[in-house]
Amino acid sequence: MEYRFEQGLTIHEITALYGAVGWQHYLQDAAETARGIANSTLLTARDGEKLVGLIRGLSDMHTVVFIQDLLVLPEYQHQGIGRELLGEFDDYFKQVSRIVALCNDPALHDFYTAAGFEPDTQADFTAYVRPRRLLEPKY
Repeated sequence: MEYRFEQGLTIHEITALYGAVGWQHYLQDAAETARGIANSTLLTARDGEKLVGLIRGLSDMHTVVFIQDLLVLPEYQHQGIGRELLGEFDDYFKQVSRIVALCNDPALHDFYTAAGFEPDTQADFTAYVRPRRLLEPKY
């Protein structure tokens, strides 16, 4: 298994990986997803040239990193790939005060807890999402 930081993914790779794990909302506009990934910090796991997993995040490189996605192909899960991706990502961002992962998947809750993440039991917040209003940015 090879782990490497990359600048982006092909539409085919995005469709194969995100589709395999059932994250269909990313595939509604795969080209837009590709642009978002290209503007993120992306660490991939590859078996040869085959993309089998990734972690991507958004950060100011000082105070916070938000883990946006952590995915591994179903046939490669439970082999330590997600743990290795998270470990290398954590090491890359070692200068950053907080790494934040938001998730609603119970299996990921256990995964993050086992990796040393702590639930923020004092947090009393609601996530707000503004739906997209424009077809294309004006800049």
